[in-house]
Amino acid sequence: MQEQEYVIQYKQDDQWHMSRLHYHEGVEIMLVLSDGGDFYAGQRTYPLRKNTLFVLNTNTLHRDENTNGGAVFRRYVLRILPSLLERLSTPQTDFAAALQSTGTCIRLTDADTTRLSRLFEKLRISMPPAFGTDILVRITLYEILLLVCSRLRTTERELGETNVDYGRIQPILDYLRENCTQHFTLDELSGRFSMSKHYLCHVFKKGTGFSVMEYVIQLRIITAQRLLRQGATVQEACERSGFQTYSHFIRTFNTYAGVSPRKYASLYREGEYLDEESGPHGAKEISHALL
Repeated sequence: MQEQEYVIQYKQDDQWHMSRLHYHEGVEIMLVLSDGGDFYAGQRTYPLRKNTLFVLNTNTLHRDENTNGGAVFRRYVLRILPSLLERLSTPQTDFAAALQSTGTCIRLTDADTTRLSRLFEKLRISMPPAFGTDILVRITLYEILLLVCSRLRTTERELGETNVDYGRIQPILDYLRENCTQHFTLDELSGRFSMSKHYLCHVFKKGTGFSVMEYVIQLRIITAQRLLRQGATVQEACERSGFQTYSHFIRTFNTYAGVSPRKYASLYREGEYLDEESGPHGAKEISHALL
């Protein structure tokens, strides 16, 4: 098991506000430890409350917003790549299938929050490589996943409020996720969904915070990252992720990931940590090209 296949963080801040939605590859599990603010996930909006557990699967657009003045937002966040979930699963216990629902939200008991917090903290404290430490990490991950999946199966889901703007473009998002490596124009896309190009761009931007081009390019970068982790060459990752030119791929990957594709692959092989939040959270602009 490689360290970079999961990221565990404890976050605490009073100046928090995401102006746009973002997403990650893999599953994100967030345990909320304080009250205040709202959380947007897919077509739903939820109040941020202590003991709330969010489970977000691959590409679920989400963001949080501070609507309670200077309230401190405390939470644990665990992100796990699909490759690790697959290896931790068994024919009887399929974690990937159990966590596949988009934007799931449940309320835990105080006891469950305390127990899960301790497990997250145990996983967060890095242990120096030594005999048995990799086994201990795996055991902790199993405990977290079993507790989360157990509560998802037995706890009533929080419904939240419907996000009308997001609901309008849900079919478009699904199509783009399935076809992001293909080449198409905005005219072709708007024709497929029987709307004008101007209206499509308007509702897409309003519902996600992204332009259509930004969203497609970020999906392609995530695809390229996965291919590089699987051993593809930089040229193969470029071609199979849908980029039309090698130079544009290199520039865009650097902008999104903060390192070149070759360096990204090298860091992954060496087990170095890569912070994927430097990209789609809006800290950097994505260069544009033809779809």
